[in-house]
Amino acid sequence: MKKPCRCLSAEIPEGQELARLVRERIGEIPEEEQAGEDIRQQRLAKCRQCSHLVNGTCGLCGCYVEIRAARGYQHCPAVPPEW
Repeated sequence: MKKPCRCLSAEIPEGQELARLVRERIGEIPEEEQAGEDIRQQRLAKCRQCSHLVNGTCGLCGCYVEIRAARGYQHCPAVPPEW
């Protein structure tokens, strides 16, 4: 059985179109709702270590973790939350 990818959408080789769509969606988040770049990178670092990360999505809620991490008001769905 193939091990699930623990990468983010931009890192999935055949996911180039997906990476573009994720970037577009992040760009549509109003500036006042965006997490700062440092916070976003800290969140994504935790996501990269999480066993629920599969092909750029959260196995708990199905979101694209890059989009969730970019929104300042959102939180990790794990219990207890990682961020």
